[in-house]
Amino acid sequence: MYLKSLRNLFAKLSIRVRLSLFFVVFFGATTILFNMVIFKMSIDNLQQDFDDALFNYSVDVSEGVEIGVKGDLNFPPLRLDHGKILPFPLGTALIQVRHSSGAVLARVGNFGEFNPPYKKDFERIWAGEEATYRTIEHIHDIPSAEADSYRLISFPLDNVTNPQLLLQIAVPMTLLETQISKRLTLLEIGIPVVLLIATLGGLFLSSRALAPVIHMIDIAKEIKASELSRRVPVPVADDEVKKLALTLNEMLDRIEQAFQSQERFIADASHQLLTPLTIMRQEIELLKTQNKIDLEQYTKSALQEVDSLANIVQEMLLLARADAGLDALSLQEISLEELIFEALTRCEKLASSKGIKLKFNINNESDADRKTVRGDNDLLENLVFNIIENAIKYSPNNDVVTITLIWKNAKTELVVEDNGAGIPDEKLPFIFERFSRGASVENRVKGFGLGLAIAQKIANLHDAKLSARNHPEKNGAIFSFEIKNF
Repeated sequence: MYLKSLRNLFAKLSIRVRLSLFFVVFFGATTILFNMVIFKMSIDNLQQDFDDALFNYSVDVSEGVEIGVKGDLNFPPLRLDHGKILPFPLGTALIQVRHSSGAVLARVGNFGEFNPPYKKDFERIWAGEEATYRTIEHIHDIPSAEADSYRLISFPLDNVTNPQLLLQIAVPMTLLETQISKRLTLLEIGIPVVLLIATLGGLFLSSRALAPVIHMIDIAKEIKASELSRRVPVPVADDEVKKLALTLNEMLDRIEQAFQSQERFIADASHQLLTPLTIMRQEIELLKTQNKIDLEQYTKSALQEVDSLANIVQEMLLLARADAGLDALSLQEISLEELIFEALTRCEKLASSKGIKLKFNINNESDADRKTVRGDNDLLENLVFNIIENAIKYSPNNDVVTITLIWKNAKTELVVEDNGAGIPDEKLPFIFERFSRGASVENRVKGFGLGLAIAQKIANLHDAKLSARNHPEKNGAIFSFEIKNF
């Protein structure tokens, strides 16, 4: 529960503070670990230097001990050489010679009740070690101890395989303790200061790094619907901030294009809706001024205009449904062949009025006999109907429109070909835009320019591809629709 609350609190912090905390934690952990390693190596080196000096001192002291020719021991007063520079005070060294039986044969210094251990030291020297070292921390038995700990060396006096005499010297570790204490104090003060500087530096650097982002946020807040041509500044450095600025500008480009498209759509839709309404208004006004009324002709004309209005509204509703995205789809397994037959039935009346024959071919390139797709039945049927109806509208009278269904292993393709005037090259890139009209005969072709725009929207919703091109060898256009098999 505590960790969850801490995580929630951390999530509420600004990215600037979070970046600084991440930096300080990572830098602090690395700094502490590095200093611990350096401190340990430094202490080990100091300890080694101390032990080396103590070993040399033991050699010097051992040379003052005389052993008789017959094996008897002669211990003159042990001399201390005050001329050497050692990491310990010579005058306070405790020196004794000890037999393997435990007997102390000679001593220099005030040992008090301090009795240095020796048994394991004999065993280690008999095992081949040149000398042994111990750190004595319980020094309350030593009168007037000069340090918190003493370093004890056990050095063999008789040069035989199993020496029986040990020279034991205990010296205070005052200098070593002082050096260790100074280093610890330096770390205790230095590391918090370094971390404080790192924190301030992290906040400063994160502020500088995020300054372009904050500037982009301020500009983005100022951009209104009437100022969609404005863009956020793009930094010179080729980094993630530049990529963010470019991405925001690309998004603003798409938003501006969408707004412009919507404005054009509203203007075109208003014009398309206004035309039948104007005709109906003129006919009503004419009807008021005439004494003799041809009611049948008036009713027929009014119904035609009402049908035009209904068709425009229906196509706009289809566009709105397509714009709603995947949530508006009712997905199911569909046979594209059956959809084509439904669309051909709906197009039969228009084709008959122009004397156009509809030729339907099936080309099987897949391993199986029949493929199905997944999609919205009503929308896909409208797509098929629109591209077939478009081909009929722009075909000359008494001609043929060819519809070919190609089953492939991964995709199903529908190809619709006509023999009309084709699509002008300058209009080909815009053929699927709303209220776009294709051929030069458009003034003689009834329609509102919404059918292909609706078809393209439906194709995009189904992750399919709808394309148009002119026939390479003859007159006419070719529309191709590809969709993945289910």
